[in-house]
Amino acid sequence: MSLILSSTYEIEDTEDNEDNEEKIDQAIDVVLGGIIWKVMFFTEGLNRKLLNSLYKTLTTYISWHSKVLMIRFDVSLYDSSPHNKTISKLRNYMLKQLNKHYNSKADFGWVREQNQFKDMCHYHCFILLDGQKVRSSHTSFNLTKKAQELIIDINIHFPKYCTYMLLPKSIKTIQAALYRLSYLSKKSTKKNNPALAKSYYFNRTKL
Repeated sequence: MSLILSSTYEIEDTEDNEDNEEKIDQAIDVVLGGIIWKVMFFTEGLNRKLLNSLYKTLTTYISWHSKVLMIRFDVSLYDSSPHNKTISKLRNYMLKQLNKHYNSKADFGWVREQNQFKDMCHYHCFILLDGQKVRSSHTSFNLTKKAQELIIDINIHFPKYCTYMLLPKSIKTIQAALYRLSYLSKKSTKKNNPALAKSYYFNRTKL
């Protein structure tokens, strides 16, 4: 199987992300880090532990940079397995190449989901990059094309409006990215994951 990539909308380095705002039609308020944030509403609820980890990962990375570019994308497998070796291989490859290209430490997080009536699993992923050195997802997109040389049984999809530029002092930009990431913390489709496989993985960067 070959790697299939969808087109991605590029967001340049802008202060306000006006072209990339989320329409928060159905949202709930949660307190994270002593601040009230809007996150997505789901009938089955949210995994609060996972959401807390997402928030900590995001804010910790922001604490190291004056600007942060977040890229959201999805990975599906043609053959599901009881482990996460394939996504780990992709993660290691992407981080190695991104760190070398930008001479900066990137971050890569993923959440595993598996539908009840399908054997194939999929992953919702995000990459965090130093926004002072990165202006768009162009390089990340090209790197996924090269990943097919090593990882052939995956399909990578970059959804429209997949990039967010975050500023440490801008609640507006962090809110937009957090709202998008909160989708990863929904409880549905995670209960079918194999018992011995991790449901998610984020870096443990220190503040």
